[in-house]
Amino acid sequence: MGVIYDDLKGKHVLITGGAGGIGGGVTPAFARQGSRVTILDKDAASAHALLEKCRAEGGDVHFYQVDLTETEHLVAVLQRVQQELGTVNVLINNAGYDPRYNLVEMSETQWDDLFKLNVRHYFITCRELIPGMIKAGGGSIIMTTSHQFWIAFPNLTAYNATKAAIIGMVRSLAREVGQHFIRVNALAPGWVMTERQLREMVTPEIQAKLFNEQQILPMYLTPEDLAPSYLFLASDASKPITRQTLVVDAGFAMA
Repeated sequence: MGVIYDDLKGKHVLITGGAGGIGGGVTPAFARQGSRVTILDKDAASAHALLEKCRAEGGDVHFYQVDLTETEHLVAVLQRVQQELGTVNVLINNAGYDPRYNLVEMSETQWDDLFKLNVRHYFITCRELIPGMIKAGGGSIIMTTSHQFWIAFPNLTAYNATKAAIIGMVRSLAREVGQHFIRVNALAPGWVMTERQLREMVTPEIQAKLFNEQQILPMYLTPEDLAPSYLFLASDASKPITRQTLVVDAGFAMA
């Protein structure tokens, strides 16, 4: 179980992209803390499987299916969540995608679509949920960015631009809402070995380079490895912490 944060018990935590990938490790972690967890995702099959697993352990987890790039639908879902389940105390903007594009061959549509998912839905969820946090006397917002902000690999220029935008958003928004005791932080994961990454990207040669040349710690990062950092930033254990970016990447980004 690890650390138990008593203040997270009963808190309403909303996680975008909570059905799989990083969210697939973070959602059960909050459920085990006794939080009421709402996940927004378009993958209904993965979401229902995760709900079944969490509820079998006694977790209070709810799922709303939504395409996060469809703003009108997203706004309606966020309003419904608040009406049905109450104020969101902890918002984790997590959903994102990391396609590889050669910038000179990338279309405007591809650029815009990436920003719709990786940045715009972060803005929409904050806009819609912050008023409830203000009325509740505070809250915690955690946005998932990436260590790519520092590493900046080629063919990830567009992706990196979205993740840089998130860090900028965190720094300004924290100042904007701090007087309401709303904390805003970012978590920058390294290369997380989700099922998709293991299936599509990882080879023995890449693993050897990762362990021997790139990361300080020779380990695979898993969604479960990241979950404790999200719990910490959501809990009162990090009460004085805002406007920060926590890099969780086994020492990859050393600049």
